Amino acid sequence: MPEFAYKAAGADGSIVSGSQVAHDEAQLAARLSAEGLFLIEARQDKFRQFLNRLDDFAVGSLSRRDLVEFCNNLSVMLRAGVPLVRSLDELGSDSENKILRKALKKVVASIMGGDSFSQALTATSSFPKLFVSLVEIGEESGNLDRTLSDMSIHYKKIDVLIRNVRKALIYPCFIMLALLLAAYVFLAKVFPPLFELLEQFEVPLPTVTKVIMAISESFKSSGHWYGLGIIFIIIILVAMRSRDETKRYLDWVEFNLPPLGKLFIQMRMAFFMRYMALISNAGIDLIRGIKMSLLSINNIVFQETMERARQKIIEGSLFSDALRESRYVPRMTIRMIAVGEESGTLPEQMNLVAEYYSEDLERKIATALAMLEPLLLFAMGGLALALVMGILLPLYNLVSELSSSVGSGGGM
Repeated sequence: MPEFAYKAAGADGSIVSGSQVAHDEAQLAARLSAEGLFLIEARQDKFRQFLNRLDDFAVGSLSRRDLVEFCNNLSVMLRAGVPLVRSLDELGSDSENKILRKALKKVVASIMGGDSFSQALTATSSFPKLFVSLVEIGEESGNLDRTLSDMSIHYKKIDVLIRNVRKALIYPCFIMLALLLAAYVFLAKVFPPLFELLEQFEVPLPTVTKVIMAISESFKSSGHWYGLGIIFIIIILVAMRSRDETKRYLDWVEFNLPPLGKLFIQMRMAFFMRYMALISNAGIDLIRGIKMSLLSINNIVFQETMERARQKIIEGSLFSDALRESRYVPRMTIRMIAVGEESGTLPEQMNLVAEYYSEDLERKIATALAMLEPLLLFAMGGLALALVMGILLPLYNLVSELSSSVGSGGGM
């Protein structure tokens, strides 16, 4: 819809200027009349339309941090009594995020065209399906501000958990990358001229030097193949993640990997229970809530596990009994859900499960990092020692032979 810049007169004779999206001038005049204003002049705002076309280049979906800020701000404005359309319009105008600004402009235009808030969100494709579903529930129950506030809290907790996991992985990945880069530079660039010198003087080489020379020669002759091999493996893994048949196998490996499988299960369970608590507090029944929560869980094995439990609930089983048949659901989770079912506090128990797993995951990550740091330092020291000894030992032998030759010549 076009955007009009207008001038209108108020009941007291004051002149008001502004801009608004409308199908035509007649619709604009009707809207202004409903606000107690009389349209004097209207024209399509070409400059704003040009800016809107530039904004159309912003594509993609909103991050969790964007959703946290948006939900919190909109909830505060609605509780303060600001109308929904005005709140969305102001949030879109003030936002520096092009994706959010573009999405909210479309949402405002759709609402003013007669759509509900949830219908307008669906049309943008920038908001997650679970987010739109919860907004729809909030509209139906008349508690949209509370629903948005709850979503802000839950999205923030999920974002904190994900950032902690990522932050924990950055340090070891950086160290490993530095080790590989240092090894490549020394083996492919620094050591080969020294090895040629040792071969020219026919110096006896220790075993460690022979091993390093073989690795160095391999890097020199086939280094590009190693690089292509790594790129090929990455492409294969990405392709496998894009197909359900092969992604299911990778997800199964994720849950059954001996050192890390339990951590991945805890992380998925924390996400799932967090979403389930949020959805239950919004007034959605358990069967529908499980289906909605699974929209945000990116693991096929976990999705199949919970879908089987959902079918058992439809057949008449309790949620806790339905989960007992899966080996991927921790026993403690089942016990706490059973307590929630017996006491009528299932949403609170699911939230407690999510909190427990989030805190436990953070503790385990911190402990693993504390243990990993000395191991990585030891690995760095061991690599440096092997490289240095591999080159210093034969150089020392070479210097000794040259000194002996010079000494023998001087004696004659």
